Amino acid sequence: MRDVRKDKNFLYTQSSIVTFMQCPLKFRYRYFDGLYGSDDETLKGSFEKGNKFHLLAERYFKEIDTDVNYIKEKELKELFEKLKEKYPIEANCRYFSEYEIRENAEKIRLMARYDLIILKPNGRVQIVDFKTNKRKISKKSIEESLQTKIYLYLLKENYKSVFENIRKIKNIEMIYYQTEYSEENFTVKYDDELHEKNKIFLSETIENIEVFNFDEYEKKEVNHCKVCEFKNFCWKNKKSVDDTLYL
Repeated sequence: MRDVRKDKNFLYTQSSIVTFMQCPLKFRYRYFDGLYGSDDETLKGSFEKGNKFHLLAERYFKEIDTDVNYIKEKELKELFEKLKEKYPIEANCRYFSEYEIRENAEKIRLMARYDLIILKPNGRVQIVDFKTNKRKISKKSIEESLQTKIYLYLLKENYKSVFENIRKIKNIEMIYYQTEYSEENFTVKYDDELHEKNKIFLSETIENIEVFNFDEYEKKEVNHCKVCEFKNFCWKNKKSVDDTLYL
């Protein structure tokens, strides 16, 4: 077992922080012990579709030849065509596709990989995140989501290292592009006040993980146990976690 918190090169991500929030023990299995549970078969098709769409989008915004005639899936081809209609390549914009930003500061160690960052000629910056699942998202959920906080914070804090020769950016906004509902996308505006709030929140959240005593954590059955990838491993001495929940 390796306590990754002691490794100053370890950077927290949206996924790792969410994992800790769901269950500290799950975080320990994944990041201390390096364990991975079995994939949910029902999600494999959704993941595969999402990966294909992200790959097409990456090639498109990096201006790598992407011939739709080679796309076999009709649905995927239609989603890709809608994306190109929504975001045509503009000569006066700069596109950063599948771009990674890292911050290794004293109180905030974070990294994030962005689906797309667009730098507009007037200094406006758009973060575009592609959501490929069929479940609709709500404006309230994205405004309060950890992903929104991390992505906006990291870009504003590190924009000088992302955009060469850009001393100041005027506005940053994050757009959630729903491939299944391309006309129902949500935008989160960002400002200095929100930035300071996010900085405090992320600093405190990471500190809570850093000082957490895993040895004294008492395992509990919660709703997430039923869908957790480690449920059979974690509750191996029980008949079935499915049988013990919701009785």
